[in-house]
Order: sequence, then C-alpha cells, then structure tokens
Amino acid sequence: MVGKLNSCSRRQGRSPLLQMLGLLCALAVPPPVWAGTPAPYGEYFVRLGQSWPDAGAITPGPEPLPGPESGDVARFERQLDQLQEHGGPYADTLAEPLSDLARFYRRSGDVAQAQKAYLRALHVVRINEGLYSERQVPILKELFEIYRMTGDMATLDARYDYFFRLYGSGQPPYTPVRVGAALEYLRWQREALRLGLDERDTERLLALYSLNEQMLQAAAADPTVEFSSYRALALSQLRNLYLLQDRYEPRVDTIGTAPSVGMPTAWDEQDAGQHRLEALQRNALGRGRVLLEGLIARTPPGQVEELADAWLELADWNQWNDRQQEALEDYARVVTLLQEGGRGELLQQWLGQPLELPANGAFWQPRPMPEGAAPVIVQASYDVSATGRASNIETSATDSENQSAAGRVRRNLAQTRFRPRILDGEPAAELHLTRDYQVVN
Repeated sequence: MVGKLNSCSRRQGRSPLLQMLGLLCALAVPPPVWAGTPAPYGEYFVRLGQSWPDAGAITPGPEPLPGPESGDVARFERQLDQLQEHGGPYADTLAEPLSDLARFYRRSGDVAQAQKAYLRALHVVRINEGLYSERQVPILKELFEIYRMTGDMATLDARYDYFFRLYGSGQPPYTPVRVGAALEYLRWQREALRLGLDERDTERLLALYSLNEQMLQAAAADPTVEFSSYRALALSQLRNLYLLQDRYEPRVDTIGTAPSVGMPTAWDEQDAGQHRLEALQRNALGRGRVLLEGLIARTPPGQVEELADAWLELADWNQWNDRQQEALEDYARVVTLLQEGGRGELLQQWLGQPLELPANGAFWQPRPMPEGAAPVIVQASYDVSATGRASNIETSATDSENQSAAGRVRRNLAQTRFRPRILDGEPAAELHLTRDYQVVN
C-alpha cells in the first residue's frame, strides 16, 4: 500500500533545544484520526472483471500491424539488412520493419530484444523527421508496455514526459488529439503518485492539479474547443480531487517551531507548496461541486445522457464525502432527467444496484500479472444500507493461502462508500449481496 502524502516536517535551521521541544510537543498531541475516511475503491481490489477506460483515447494514426510470425523472423532480418545496405543505418524505411520485429519479440517474451528494436525504430524516426515527429507515437505507446512489463517505472515516467512534449505540453490549440494526449499524461501522473515514484510527492500532486486546472480554464474560454474535450478535462480534474482527498494529510504543526526569517530558502518554497495543497484539500468538497455544476451548465441542450451523467458524478461526489442529503437530491435529479428524456433503460443500469464509489476509476490502475501467477480472488457477502454503507460483511479467499487478503478486503469494504440502489426514486437497502473481487495491490 502506498502511504498517504505526509507534509509533517520540521523547519531547517532550528536549534537542538527547539527541535527537542517540538518533538516532545508532537508526542504529546494525539495524531489525527483517519479511520472514518472513505476507502479508495479500485486501488486495492476491484470487482472481478471490472475496469475503467483510460482518461484519454490517443488515436494519432492507424493501429500498428501485428508483426511477423515466428517463421518470418529471418525474412524480416534479411529485409532489414537489405534496407540498411541501400539506405544506410538510419534509412527512413527501417522504422516499420523494426517495429514489426519488436512486436514479434514482445509476443515471444523476449522483452530485451523488443525494447532494443523499438528504441532503434524511434531513433530512425527522430533522425529523419525530428525530435517531435508524431510518427513516434505508435512506437512509444508500445514501448510503454515494455517498461510496464519490466517494472522500469522511472524510465516510463521519463517517456511520458517526452510524450507530453510531443503533443504540445498542454498548450493550445486544443485539438481532440492534443487533449487526448494530455489526458493520458494526467492519468499517468495520478498513477505515478499512487506508485510512490517520488520522495516528495507534494510537488507532483500540485503540478498535476495546476496543469489540469490551467487546461480546463483555457478550454472553457475557447469557443472552438469541443464540449467533449472540456468534459473530459473536467472529469480528469474530479479524479484529481478524489486523489487529493485521499492521499494528502494536512500538516500538524508542532509547538516550538521557530518562525523563518531572512531570505526565502528551498524549504520555504516547499512549504509554500504544502500550504497550497492544504488549502486545496480544505476546499476540495466545494471545488468538486463547483466543477461539476460548471460541467452541468455547459452541457449542450439535448444531450440527456451526458447531462444525467454529470448529475450522477455530482451525486457520487457528495455521497463519497458523506453529504447524503445532497447526494439523494442529485440522484433524484438523475432519475427525473432519464425518465423525462426517454432514457429510462439507463435507470436500472446506473441505479438498479449498489455500486462501489468512486465509480469513475479515480484510484484504479492496471497492474500486469507476473508470469505464471494466479489472481487473488476474494468472495464477499454483505448488506448495503439505504445510506450506502456495507454491513454484515463476510469474506473468504478462493485460495486458503490468501486469507489475509480476504481480511483486508473485509476492512476496506467497511469503509467503502456505495451508491445506493434507487427504487421508485427513493434509496433502498440491498441485502445479501455476493460479489467476487480481485485483489490488485
């Protein structure tokens, strides 16, 4: 489990006496209680077979061809040799055959050779078309999966930075392709935070929120930006708020902290970032509401499903934050919109059974299974009240060796917030639910 971001630190430059006094006072003050906070559903376990699409669908060109079969490897290598003889080691025509060869190596499990071929293909494209050629994108996307397979997350992080620069670094014009690339980059930043790639995660979290906010405001002010792009950026920022709510612990100041004086230092800059995050967290509930109310207001007339979905996101946000009365009013609005808009078939799909929250994959991240490993499956039986809380929880692992995982699922289900079942416009309890969950972390 990745720990929450912790901003509790001491200022540099204090005397040993003040440091000792601060430590004693810190020990005397009970730590904050986080037991009542909602569980980040999707991070530790998900319903078996459940997943969420990525925030951004990047489709800059046609999907790559499958690559050679095992009997064709020698032929591809001969083709590469011939192309190199005619055009030299950096011939533009080498890129596609190298990518095809890399796909074969990847399918056969030789990730080292696959990575080598992908990197050579990238180098050929850059030599011929420049550092920011969009022709690199399909190769980069496949290379990302190689880094995931090998667990080389630091290199994957660097590649995502390059990928983001390749598509304009979040700057206009906000074409669908550019927005899609930015959304994928923002999604990766959330994943990197959950993986704990940084020693000082506060900087990444603040940069993530600020970049998304900058793009969202710019898109809102640009009448040429498609509504679908604005909507995707708004829902990405909502995921960031979920992450901020769960991952960042406000600082607990200790008595005996000496005030800083003189010129600003590197610590002061870090401290400013922590203050900014604390302010964002204090106002996160309201920010989420304003964000979704803005999305509702901007939804074009006639888009009944999109409008109802925005109200559903607002209802879930209030429900996850234990604002049940507001949530019920918003769920009722969803029912009215769908019924009056002739989309009654969505009522059962969206509100016909309790649903673990958040239901937008804010905390979910795909994790490749180690080769030969079997998934850890836990079966849970429980009731869900009309207020969206689980009780009478019983869990058991399909494999007796994984009973500790069953216990963790049970504890997390007790803190999971649920979208309640809505029956005839009113919340209703659901008794004796049985669901299979896969442990993903």
